[in-house]
Amino acid sequence: MKILHVISDRNIGGAGVLLCNLLRHMDRSRIESVVAIPRGSALGERISALQIPVRELKYPCDRLSPFSVREIEGLLRREGFGGVHANAALAARVAGKHCGLPVVHTRHCCFPLEGVWRSFALRRLGGVWNRRLSDRVIATAEAAAEDLVRLGIPRERIAVILNGSDAVREVSCEELADFRRTFAIPEDAFTVGLAARLVPCKGHAVLLRAARLLRERMPDFPFVFLLAGDGPMRSSLIRLAEKEGIADRVRFLGFLEDMAPFYRTLRVNVNCSEGTETSCLALSEGMSASLPTVASDYGGNVAMLDGGRAGLLFPTGDAEALADALAQIAGDREVEERLRAAALARYLACYTAKGMSDRVTALYESL
Repeated sequence: MKILHVISDRNIGGAGVLLCNLLRHMDRSRIESVVAIPRGSALGERISALQIPVRELKYPCDRLSPFSVREIEGLLRREGFGGVHANAALAARVAGKHCGLPVVHTRHCCFPLEGVWRSFALRRLGGVWNRRLSDRVIATAEAAAEDLVRLGIPRERIAVILNGSDAVREVSCEELADFRRTFAIPEDAFTVGLAARLVPCKGHAVLLRAARLLRERMPDFPFVFLLAGDGPMRSSLIRLAEKEGIADRVRFLGFLEDMAPFYRTLRVNVNCSEGTETSCLALSEGMSASLPTVASDYGGNVAMLDGGRAGLLFPTGDAEALADALAQIAGDREVEERLRAAALARYLACYTAKGMSDRVTALYESL
């Protein structure tokens, strides 16, 4: 079966990493994959490195226009595809249906219904639209599936397939030492990390406020907070760290092409999301490295941590509760070791890239 994957990302974000994980483990004797991306997308090099053919699109595939639909429809007809898998690519779904092909699309995010979408009539209209354009919808967490049902998509059309990640590779002592030198991380630092794009919904400000509380409570404890990722909030977050009096304890690492040294440097992995989260790759990657995990109780985070059995949960936006959780781990080595074992066991049971790829392959073949 030949599948065209269409993704609208121009940068390397969670959806792009997830697609690479999926393709890396796809059984190529059963599924032949080709990926269509916007022209100049940073994903092109990563996908080509997997020896997967890439097709660059001239027109934006996340917008519904005659040009974008016609471009993808021509690609589908020329190359004889048997199905379409869309990631935030509405034009691909329309083109797939024009060609009479099975269409799958993935819902990566979890949002409360707001504004006009609270209207029953609009939700029903959206459900009709989605039923016509997709044979199945992959929800990357049960929380995302619940969103889809509220938007009018029948439960039987939804397949919950959790995001899967590859295990973080081991890192040599020399690499770790170089990483620490590059970002001025002391050898005795108790490192707390958050890997996410620097945008409001990821909750970086909550972590910075928790860092200030920890400094007040435990002034001599060597906490260092590592923020991996870039985005429009970088300048404002740097100013917030200065305002909170913790700038010397925070490192803004920027975008990291190789995340392994980051995870292998951490003592605790944190997710402070206040929006979008389903089955977060930064959490599952940290779990694969046996990192104690602390996460907000937003969206799919609760299920990822098995209701608090595979990590510590705190109320979304509550900096004091986050500080309490971090202090608990920092102050009790037995708690830290218990959470390390629980995180790895949860990753192996639910969040491997191979398991995800097998489930998606089965979905394709069922259509």
